[in-house]
Amino acid sequence: MNEKKKNKNNPLSFYAKYSALAFEMIIIIVAGAFGGRELDKVVNWNFPVFTLILTLLAAAGAILFGVRELFKKK
Repeated sequence: MNEKKKNKNNPLSFYAKYSALAFEMIIIIVAGAFGGRELDKVVNWNFPVFTLILTLLAAAGAILFGVRELFKKK
């Protein structure tokens, strides 16, 4: 039990947790943008519709994921 309390107050553990969360959110957004770009290459339209839509959806999903992780009870 004392070991658990010690890890919870460790500042390095705190920064590792939130930097990992930020990294996961960035990966979600980049994956959405890349997927949209690839779909736009397939359809070959003048305006990058899929890039815009999938990037916005991925950003919203990353925010939702981040909020859920922040308020998750452990």
